[in-house]
Amino acid sequence: MTENELRLLISKSQKDGFRELFRHYYSYVYSVVWRKIRLVGRKEDAEECLSDIFAQIFLHFDEIKPGMLTTYISTVSGRMAIDKYRSLTAMKNRNLNSDELCADVCDDENIEEKTETAQMNKVLLEKIISLGEPDSTIIIHRFYYERTSSEIAKYLGISSVNVRMRLSRSLKRLKKLIINENEESIF
Repeated sequence: MTENELRLLISKSQKDGFRELFRHYYSYVYSVVWRKIRLVGRKEDAEECLSDIFAQIFLHFDEIKPGMLTTYISTVSGRMAIDKYRSLTAMKNRNLNSDELCADVCDDENIEEKTETAQMNKVLLEKIISLGEPDSTIIIHRFYYERTSSEIAKYLGISSVNVRMRLSRSLKRLKKLIINENEESIF
């Protein structure tokens, strides 16, 4: 169903039109949300975010310019999914209690190995940050948030070709920094 057909249906019957809009865009919006929160959220969290997104769309439908419906839905979905991710992450961090922390330390894994991994992650993050902007942001968004080049490009306001080129060059520079770090730590 095209946007014009949806608008016509909504003008005739909001209930039927919004039901069709929901049915038409449900899978797309759900995939955007789930891709953002899957590491920290549950299916129920995704469904809650989905409800909020469609409520936002329905409330502001009259303000959406003709021909911009899909863009509007995409933008609202991405932003609200990121907000949901942030709130879930913050909630998870607040809910850590001493039992969980003790369980992490007292489990069967090697404490030295965990410490070494944490130190390597810290050094890696320091090296990424030392690359400067926008290279550090591109690497973090690509590998930590698992965003595509086009998503990063939109976020930074540059072309996706530029993002891919900068990413490639940044990774080469990062590799050199890490190799130099390892050589210095040997001697």
